[in-house]
Amino acid sequence: MSWKRGAYPEYTLEDVVAVLFLLQNPLGRKAISETLDLGEGSVRTLLRKLLWGSLIRSARRGHSLTGEGRSIVERLSKHFSEVRKVGDVEGYPAYALLIRNPPDFNSLELRDEAIRFFAKGAMILLVKGGEPVFPEDGRPLRETMPELAESLGRFFRFSEGDLVVVTWAEKEGHAIKSAYHVALTLKGNEMPEEIKSLVR
Repeated sequence: MSWKRGAYPEYTLEDVVAVLFLLQNPLGRKAISETLDLGEGSVRTLLRKLLWGSLIRSARRGHSLTGEGRSIVERLSKHFSEVRKVGDVEGYPAYALLIRNPPDFNSLELRDEAIRFFAKGAMILLVKGGEPVFPEDGRPLRETMPELAESLGRFFRFSEGDLVVVTWAEKEGHAIKSAYHVALTLKGNEMPEEIKSLVR
């Protein structure tokens, strides 16, 4: 079977979502590959599909979203935010995102989902009284990790009931994609068909 190696570029729904958010600003293929720890062949295939779907355009300075692509990102953003780097946790790069109007969730199961998706660790927090708290006991994050709490407050505008997902991993790409994985675990059914069709 070794003759098949490299013949089938692979990427996930998490990669598709990450690339769409990344291409809000023009970016080259190599930079996308390095940011997401994704093979250049897979990136090339994904970008080609996004071009065919008229979601991105290519120019000398890189790839960027078309109007249609921007409209998809706006639809995604109603469900969850773009990931942001929020510092380090346990010595690993940490990324976070907000999930808006989350359905019922089990924070332990969501942490496990992140770890299954190559995260070293994850934190699922609920916004209560205007700040992230641990849903199990209502303890504010600022009491145990004030720097992280401050960083989250700088990057996100919280609404009551939002979920805050923080993931950390050895590779930045893994931290980014594991955060999106948690968001898609909760909101995958509400993703636009144009995005789902890219991974079939």
